[in-house]
Amino acid sequence: MTDTRASRAVAVPTGDGGDAPVDRRAPARRSRAGRIARLATVAAVVGLALGRFVLGPGDAGTGQAATQAEAPADPSAVVNQLEAATRARPDDAAGWQRLGVAYVGRAAQTGDPTFTDLAARAFDRADALAPQDFITLIGRGSLALSLHQFPDALELGRQAHEAAPFSAEALGVLVDAQVELGDYDAAAADLQRMLDVDPGLPALSRASYLRELNGDLPGAIRAMQQAGIAGSFNSYDVASVQALLGRLHFHNGDLEAAASALDRAEGALPGGVDAAIGRARLVAARGDVDAAVDELAPVVERTPRPDAAILLAELARAAGRDEQAADAEALVRTLLTLQAASGQDVDLELAVFEADRAERPDEAVRLARDAYDARPDNVFAADALAWSLHRGGDSAGAVRYAERAVRLDTADPLIHFHAASVFAGAGDDDRAREHLERVRSLTPWFSFAYLDEAGALADRLGVDAPAAWERR
Repeated sequence: MTDTRASRAVAVPTGDGGDAPVDRRAPARRSRAGRIARLATVAAVVGLALGRFVLGPGDAGTGQAATQAEAPADPSAVVNQLEAATRARPDDAAGWQRLGVAYVGRAAQTGDPTFTDLAARAFDRADALAPQDFITLIGRGSLALSLHQFPDALELGRQAHEAAPFSAEALGVLVDAQVELGDYDAAAADLQRMLDVDPGLPALSRASYLRELNGDLPGAIRAMQQAGIAGSFNSYDVASVQALLGRLHFHNGDLEAAASALDRAEGALPGGVDAAIGRARLVAARGDVDAAVDELAPVVERTPRPDAAILLAELARAAGRDEQAADAEALVRTLLTLQAASGQDVDLELAVFEADRAERPDEAVRLARDAYDARPDNVFAADALAWSLHRGGDSAGAVRYAERAVRLDTADPLIHFHAASVFAGAGDDDRAREHLERVRSLTPWFSFAYLDEAGALADRLGVDAPAAWERR
C-alpha cells in the first residue's frame, strides 16, 4: 500500500518564522503593481471556482470575516462588463484573458457548457495577441480542469509554473490537476510551495481538501474556517468557502454549524446554487424531505446543474415523489450528455449515477472502467468502479477497487458506505463493519437514498444504527 503520510504534511504559515524560508527576491525584481494587476485576472477561477480548497491548526473561529468582502453580487454582470471591454479594446490581450477566466467561472457556477466554448475562444484570441503568455496558460489550465481534462491541465500548469515560478495561481492549477489524477504526494508538495508564496484563500482551501482526503475532518474544518477569514473580493469565492464549510460540518454531523455556514454563503451570494444544495440536505436531515424537495426544485429549474438535479432526484425518491424523481433523473442524463458533447469528461459522475439506479449495470461498469483507466490513483475513480461492480452483482471483483478507494481513509461517508457494502457482499464482515462504523462516526445522513439499506446492513453486522437509519 502506498504510504500517504506525506500528503498530510502540508505546513501552514503561522507567522512565527517557523516555516522553511522562501526565496522571495525574484518576484521583488518585477513591478509589484503590474504583477498584481495581471494575476488578478485569474485569481478568482484558480481560487474557488474549480478546486476544493484551505488551511491549518489553531483556533480559527467561524470564518465569518469573509462574508464582509466587498464583491459584485452578480457574476453575470462581471461577464457583461468584460465583454463590453473587449468590444471597446479588441486588441487588448489582458482583456481577453480576463474574459476567458470569467467564462470559466460562469461554467463552474452554472454548469452551462456554452461558457467553456466561449472561454476557449477568448483564450485563443489572447494567445494570438500575446503568444504563450503565462496568464493565458493559467487560464487554459483552469479551463482544462473545468472540462476534467486533467492530463492537459497538468501540462499547462507545468508550463505556467516554468514561465512564472512564483505564481501561486500557476501552482494552483498544478495542485488541482495532481489531486484529480491521484498524485496526492506531489499535490501536497506543490501546495506547500503555493502556501509559501501566497498563504491566502486559494492555497488554504486546497489544504483543507487535502486534509479531508486524508481523513482529517477536524483539520479540514479548521482550514476552511481560516480560508473564510482570509476572504476574497469575489462574492462567488466567499459564498463557495462558506458552502464548502457547511458541507464539512454536515459530514461531521454538526447540523447547527452547517446551517450557520450556509446562511453566510447565502448572504454573500443570494440565490447561489451551492448554498441551496447544502440547505436542501440540511432540511432533509432534520426530517422534512418534502420541504427539501420543494426548496430545491425551483433552484434546479433556474440553474440546472447536474449535482443539484442528482440531489433533487434522490430526495424526491425518498419522499415517494417518483414522477418528479424520474423527471430529475432524465434532466441529469440530458445535462451530462450536453457536457460530454462540449468536451467535458463525465464518465465518473455518470457511472455513479447509473450504478445508483441499477437500470443499466453494464453501462455503469463500462463508464467506471473508463474513468478508472484515465486516473487509476484517484480515490473517487476507484470508488466509482467498486460501486458499479458491486451494484452489477460482482462484489468479489469490486473488493480490490474498494481497497484502493479507502486507502487514505478519506472523510467522505459515502465512500465508506460503498466499501462496507462491497466487503459485506464479498463475505468480509469484519471490514464491512469497520467501514460502516466509520460512516456512523461521520454523519448518519451520508445519502438519502440508502438510509434503509444502511440500517439493514447495521442490523446484520451488529452495528448500533443511528435513528436516521431506522426503516421508514
